[in-house]
Order: sequence, then structure tokens, then C-alpha cells
Amino acid sequence: MPHNYIFSGLGHAFGEHQVSNQELEQAIEKGYLKNFNGSRIQQSDNYKAALLKEPDLTPFRYMAEHKMGFKTRCHVVPFPPSKAQYATAKNALDLAVEAVQMAIDDSGIHAEDVSAWLVSTATPHEQAPGLAETLKAYFVNFENQTETMSLTSACGGFNYNLERGIDYLKTHAQAQHVVICHTEVMSELLIETTEFVPFVTFADAAAAVILSKVASTKREGVIAIVNYEDPQMINFLGATSKGRMYMQANIIKTRATENLIRNSKEVLKLSQWDIDELDHIVPHQTGHAIVHGVVEALELPMKKVFQEIQYEKGNLSGASIPAAMSCLLQSKRLQVGDKILTATAGLGGENGAFTYIVPQKTQQSHTILSLKDKICVVTGASGEIGQAVAKEAASRGARLVLQYRTPNQKFTQFVEWLKLEYQTEVDAYLCDFSQAIEVEKWTQTMVAQYPEIHYLVHTAATTGSLKRATEVGLKEFKMVSQINEWAPIFITKKLFPLLKETILYVGSVAEDAEFSGSSAYVASKRALHGFAGSFAPLAQKSGVRSIYYMPGIVNGGMAKYLSDDQKTASMMAIGQKTATPLELIAQRMVSSLYIPKVQGTHSSYEDLLTVRRDSYHGDNIHYSIL
Repeated sequence: MPHNYIFSGLGHAFGEHQVSNQELEQAIEKGYLKNFNGSRIQQSDNYKAALLKEPDLTPFRYMAEHKMGFKTRCHVVPFPPSKAQYATAKNALDLAVEAVQMAIDDSGIHAEDVSAWLVSTATPHEQAPGLAETLKAYFVNFENQTETMSLTSACGGFNYNLERGIDYLKTHAQAQHVVICHTEVMSELLIETTEFVPFVTFADAAAAVILSKVASTKREGVIAIVNYEDPQMINFLGATSKGRMYMQANIIKTRATENLIRNSKEVLKLSQWDIDELDHIVPHQTGHAIVHGVVEALELPMKKVFQEIQYEKGNLSGASIPAAMSCLLQSKRLQVGDKILTATAGLGGENGAFTYIVPQKTQQSHTILSLKDKICVVTGASGEIGQAVAKEAASRGARLVLQYRTPNQKFTQFVEWLKLEYQTEVDAYLCDFSQAIEVEKWTQTMVAQYPEIHYLVHTAATTGSLKRATEVGLKEFKMVSQINEWAPIFITKKLFPLLKETILYVGSVAEDAEFSGSSAYVASKRALHGFAGSFAPLAQKSGVRSIYYMPGIVNGGMAKYLSDDQKTASMMAIGQKTATPLELIAQRMVSSLYIPKVQGTHSSYEDLLTVRRDSYHGDNIHYSIL
């Protein structure tokens, strides 16, 4: 049976700051942006005619909106951009992760079902490794060996990778799904220019599709695709190694228009379609000068040309076509059987086109439980963070072993609920970590009961009374140290021969942003941190990963014992704006057990210990406790 190659999922992510034409016009008036001749436009008959319909229309708005076709554009930083802003802004990787997650959710597949990851960009967040390798690390486990390809490309990146993705699925019989993503932070290239045209045009976004192979006798999905490269454009649009953009608009317009026309005609011919059969025309959203030139030359029906991405979001480089299709899908304007023509041309002379028939949407449901048959031990499981972690691990199929400190009917009910809700095994053990003899007995039971443990998660902790060091009694200080430091260290050492995959220690924001009255708590957490770092090399020799997880201020857990002043001081110290939901922290912690990178966190490395900070921002990401 023949196969179709369909977009089973689509996703997009835009820069969060909308830059208006009013802001750009004010920048021109102040001399920040240059080379705009308003007086020349005022003499134009077309402008005068437009004024009759829109009396408040300024020459700049006429140029930007009527002539160029841009109302607003999305950037990752507010206008005007500066180098300092990008230290805390989302980058090409961040946008790509969001877009791919949306596409995976839309498709219904599991990330482990993806056979290849193809990513393109001209503005990567770092020089190496390739963006595709890093992107993949946010979605799959440490053992996943599926291949990746990072393509340095702008406008033609998605189309190039789409053809490569189809080729991959054709030549790999067992492969069913490929991720194709294009991501771009074009605004960062604008820092070194004062030319108004790039500011009107370029924007930041990512878009992704799940390309799936589906056996069918019905013709759907990608029908025809072509890709080329035009050497005559090689010197007229690009960016230097220092990030300075250069462009020759007239040459770009001429060559890109010719390429778009030629490619559109070719894929229509290959598809055996007439123009009047088209339901949607989705061009690369370059601006009116090119798009309307192609529309007029091909005599395409303007009412079928989709340019909303261009009007509201800007020129998104290679992300513009998949983002447009994602928005069309989201707004329910794509109907089964709709015929779509797309075409792109731009940076480096890359150009191409494809035709597409919207397939019948069949939501797939994955059956992969990432932690199925894995034993996860959670200490402090009667606490709010411990319970949230236990719930999240159970939802992913883990078999749970939970430690709790005091007899608690509510916790017993929680354990029974976990068993029924997630159909998993849950063993609960009463053990008071302030009593050394109980800890020793519990570890002996664990060694006797379980031949192996895959994950050990230490959430158990106490704050004590949060008094100053001079006011904390020796007995209380010892109790805090016993629970927060001695017990997890003792347990880790005793259970280490059974451990197979990951130890996760839960630290505290108080280590980086010590607030008044936290001496016993902070001292114990820092001691645990020190142990985790010293133990990590030994653990790694046995293939066990070590993660020291430092959440910011959470709307639950230990944070409920803090005063508003303590919370505010801590959040200011790490650049956190709002408290992070407890459930989100738990999701990220559980993901950290088996996924190399987790969205919303930042990792630094102390030899072989991964220190993962959650909800930290900007210069506070790599805050040192030393």
C-alpha cells in the first residue's frame, strides 16, 4: 500500500513582545532609525488616496502597513533591542522547545516514537552542539539514540528539512514520525543596524510539525515538493560573524519573486492542480513587495492568500509557513481535503515550494509510560512536594516506594488513591528521620525488600523554627541537621548498591538567597549539597546520575513557612517574578530523573553533579553558593 506524508501535529511559538509601528515611527522621529523619507511619500498619489479613507494615516504607517504589509512584529525583547536584554530573553532553543511540545501534543504521539529530529535556524542559541541535538534532549530519555540533524538555514530551512524528512521516512521502513522545526531570533541581528526596513520586517518565532508516514490509498499530505538554491542571491542578504545584518532589498525582491513564481508553477504541475483548485495559498511571509508580485504574476485569487502571520507577527524566516499552517489549524480554517500551495525564497538564495492536501485528523494516543516498571523511592512523601512528585511519577507508570514521618490518615488515603488512580504498586513506610535507629531499620528493610531501585528522590526536609543562629538551640539545630542532611546521606550510601539510574536531592532557594532566620535550614541544605557533589563521581562510575535540584519559591511545600518578606527577598535575589505552581515543579523534577534537559530549568555542573535551578532568571541562573 502506498504511503502519505502528513502533518499529524503542528505547533508554533512567538516572541512575547509585540513591537508596534508607532514605536518604530517614534524611533525614526528621534533619529534612532534612519533612511525613511516621509516627505517623498506625502507627495505620492497613492498615499493621498489612502488619506481620504484613513485621515490619521501617517507616512510611516502607510509605508509599513499598506506598502510593506506589517502592522506589528513579535520580538523576544521589547523595543529597542540591546545586547543586555538577550541575556534574559527567550532564545531560538526556548522557542523551538515550545513549538515542538505544541506539535507533539497536537499529534498525540509520544516523543519516544519520533525517529529523527530535523531542526533549522540561522540564529542558534550557541555555536555547538547543533540545535537539533539539544532540542531532542528536552523530550526523550538518556538512552534514546534516534538521529538528529541541525541545518544552518533561514527562509528555506523548513522546506529543505521537509524534503529530507520525507526521504528519511521512505528509506527507513520502521520509522513513523519525524520532528521538523524551524526557529529564529532575527531581532538579535538588528542590534547593529539603524536601517528602518529590517525593523519593520523581521521577527522571532519557531514552528514545528510532526511529519508522519501513513499507509493509504487516498492521496493526502505532501503531494509535491521542490528545493533549489540561487547563487545570484548569495551576497545580498545575510549577517556577518559579528551579527551585523546586510541586505540589498531591490536584488532580493527581484530574485526571490522569480524563484517563488517558478517553484509555484513547478509544484502545481507536479501535483496536476489548476490554480482554481487551491483553497489556501500560504507564501513565505516576506512582505507585500514580494508576495503581491507573485500573486499578480500567477493570477492567484487574493482572497485565498494567507498573510495574517506577516501582518501581525512579522517575517518569521523559515518558520513563517509552518506557523501559518499551525494558526490556520488552530483557528479551524483548515478543512479535510483542502488544497494548499506554499512557496519560500530568501537568505542564501534558498528557495522551494510544496503542495499539501489536508488529511483526515486522526488523533493518536500513545501508550508509552516513561517510568513503567521503574521503582521510584521518594522520601518525605507526606509533604506537599513529596506528594506532588509521587503523583507525577505514578502518572508516568512508576512503582512507588514512599517514606513518611508520622502516622497520618490523610496520607494513607492518598496512597490508596494513587493505587486506584494509576493502577500501580505503592509501598509506604513509616520512618522518622529524626531518629537514627528508625532510619537504620528502614534502610535494612529496603535492602532486603528490593533487588534494585531506579530512582531515589530526597524531598524530606524540615525548616525548624527559622530562628537566627544565636537563637537556635543546639537540640533544634541537631534535629534539622538530622532530617535534612544526615538521613538522606545515610540512606543514599546504604541504598547505593541497589541504585540504577538517578539520585535527585531537593535543595533550596535559601542556599542562593539566604533570608533572615534560616541558619539551621540553610546549613543543612548546603551540607547535603556538598555531599551530593562529592558522591557524584562514585555514583557515575556505576552509571547513576546525580542531580541537585534547587526550586525557586513554590506555591506550596516549605515556602508556606516563609513570611511574605522572606519570599519577596528570595524571589528578587534569583529574578523570579511569581511563585511557581507546585505541580509544575513536580513535573520538572520527575522529568529530570530520565530526561537530559527540562524546560524552565537551568543546569550548571559541579564536576559530575548536575545542579538544576528552577525558576531562576537572567544573571541569577548561575548564582554560586561558594
